[in-house]
Amino acid sequence: MKQNEIACCDFVTSARDNQPKPLTGSLLKELIESQAVYVLTERVRLHNEKSEAVKLQLPAVTWQSEFNGKMRKDINASPTGFFCLDVDIHHEPEFHAICEGRGRMVALAWAEQEAEERAQRWAKMQQEEDSGMRKGEPLQIVAIHISPSGTGVHVVAMCDETCATIAANQKRLARLLNTSYDEVCKDWARIFFIVPRRDWTYIDWRALFYDDIEQNEEEENEEE
Repeated sequence: MKQNEIACCDFVTSARDNQPKPLTGSLLKELIESQAVYVLTERVRLHNEKSEAVKLQLPAVTWQSEFNGKMRKDINASPTGFFCLDVDIHHEPEFHAICEGRGRMVALAWAEQEAEERAQRWAKMQQEEDSGMRKGEPLQIVAIHISPSGTGVHVVAMCDETCATIAANQKRLARLLNTSYDEVCKDWARIFFIVPRRDWTYIDWRALFYDDIEQNEEEENEEE
């Protein structure tokens, strides 16, 4: 970790890594621009019998918790103030209907397009909130990216003061985004796999790494 860098949460090098390490802005940027992450994601999106095993090799973030050098277990988790909404479009009824009527590959292509459209739409909604143009309940989204399979979306947001649990936060945000989501992803030690930079439609570096002013300014300048 560079001097003065602040971590927003923890990350692991793969699903088998149970020793989380602090995630900083420079580390996140390094991971999403990694050639290894790009290659692994491309292999996952072949949608074959090896895809799930390949996905488990990707680095992952524990958006909902940090573990202070301890094992990745719920009992060791310290809440970060963030949560992640895992939207699995390939679990939705329309996907299964397309799969039965037109075949698996057509359904996967539909889900990939739907994931891209939702990620772009939700990013625009948060950008409107950032600029003060959006009214109503706040989304408080800090990051959005397509899932490793290409058929889902991960939405990271700040926990709302009206919600006491991860599950309540997920339910609230899903309602605001009008989407289905995986209700299982409510445990503190849950990991969410990282994808290449091209698959991120929104990242609020300042909100994620709020105390690291110098790093945030550098990241924002590079985004421009």
